[in-house]
This record gives sequence, structure tokens and C-alpha cells, in this order.
Amino acid sequence: MDRKGFIDFNTRLSPENSGKADSYDRAIMILDEVLPYQNVIDLQGRSLYELSDVAAIDDVLRFVNEEVKKMKNQQQNIFDDYGKPNQRSYPLKSFCSAALKSLKKYAQYRQDVNEADRIVSQETDPRSISTRLIDHFDLTKEGEDVASESKRRKGQDYFRRMILTNYGGRCALTGIDIPQLLLASHIIPWAEKAYKQDRLNPSNGICLSALYDKAFDQGLITFSPDDYTVCLSSALREYQTQEYYDLHFGSLDGRRITLPTEFLPSRDFLAYHRDKVFKGV
Repeated sequence: MDRKGFIDFNTRLSPENSGKADSYDRAIMILDEVLPYQNVIDLQGRSLYELSDVAAIDDVLRFVNEEVKKMKNQQQNIFDDYGKPNQRSYPLKSFCSAALKSLKKYAQYRQDVNEADRIVSQETDPRSISTRLIDHFDLTKEGEDVASESKRRKGQDYFRRMILTNYGGRCALTGIDIPQLLLASHIIPWAEKAYKQDRLNPSNGICLSALYDKAFDQGLITFSPDDYTVCLSSALREYQTQEYYDLHFGSLDGRRITLPTEFLPSRDFLAYHRDKVFKGV
């Protein structure tokens, strides 16, 4: 595990603009500062970010909760003895405990990802990959509760990881390779229940940068199932007199997307997108 991975995990899998990623990272760094002064748990000089064992993180969590209890009872504790005065709010407001619980979830998620990678490496049929991944991430039941949302986010996050890897970390349309701007665009939308077994199908995804992901999602562009070339919708062509049109859209008309190393976009899925999502020519 690593700090960047933990921050990214909380950024992607927490509600947008929640601020959890930064707060949890700060809490872990505070714990890294004070934990070397205790002798209950032997961290062997490691940062908490280097722990991958869930049981070890649980041990730290129990210790921290005990120290926070002492702190609230105005008893001698590691935070008052070795922490900085301006850091007191983090343990007192349970940010340290919450960060450790999140670190545990991240460790479990990394285990899930490793197992998912193993599944993908074993299968050659994209539909079989999707079926096994859906079972692996436990996405077989629909639901709007917190647990279902968490599972859905994990499944979608892995789908993004799989698609970006398949396309070499580049937008299939522009070649942009800035990770923060890249998305795994579903050809058949996730919400289409008739195709829910293909939600994690690697042939149901194309790596696109944010602008073109949105245009594809809204049916303003599509890709021909015959030759993988770009088609612009009549709704988009209404803007062809605008200065930005030729630069961002007109110049792409008829261009063939860069195809992935494996798991080509399904022609059947692209035909669905053309017929059901695309806003016409």
C-alpha cells in the first residue's frame, strides 16, 4: 500500500467534495508522528501506509481508541505527550479512528483488486470476465443503501482501472494521457438493466478524456460499429459555426479511434449506442 493510492482510493470512492481524502491523510500523518513513542505495537519503524495486514491495522485502531478515551478523560495519553497542540482535534473528533478504518478498507480493497486482476488474467472471454467480476465485487443485487453504493463504487473503480490499462492509459480519441482527465466510458450505460451482466465487460468500455466521455454519454458522438470511426450527431453539428467546433469536434469527424491491446469494443454494443443513445446524424 502507499499514500498516493490511499488518497486516490478515498477521492474516488467517497462522495464528491467530501474532503475525506485530505482529512484522512492528515490523520494518518499525525499518527505516524506519535506512534513511534509507544511500545504496545511494534511497527518496526514503518509508516501506517506500509501496513497491508488488516489484523495489524485493527491492532493500531484498538490502541488509538484507548488513547483517545484517555484523552477525553483527561488522563495521560500519547497525543498529549507527543502530539502538537493544533492536532488535538483530529483524535478528539474521531478523524484518526475514521482514517484507520478507511486504511483497513483500502487494504481489503487492494486484496480485492489483486484477486480481480487474477480473474482477468485467467479469462479470455470478456463476458465471462464481467460475470466473474460482478460475483467477485458482489454486485448481483440492486440496492440504494450505503453498502450497495460502496460495492458499486468499487466495481466501477475497477472497471475504470481495467479499461485504462487496456488502452495504455490514453484517450482513444485524442491520446491524452493525464490520468485525472481519463474516464472509462460505458458503451451500454450502467443503468441499462437488460445488460447488467455486461457492466464490468471490458468490451463495454472505451477510455476517453472527460470532454469526449460526456459527449459520448449524452449521445453527441458515437463510434461506428463497422470501422470504429467517429460520428458526430446533428445536435452537435448545430454548433459548427462556433469557434471551438472545428478544434474540438469537427476535426475528429470520421477519425478512427485508437484500438486497445485486447478486448476490442464490442460491435454489438456500439450498434446499441448508435441506435439507442446517439442523437442522429
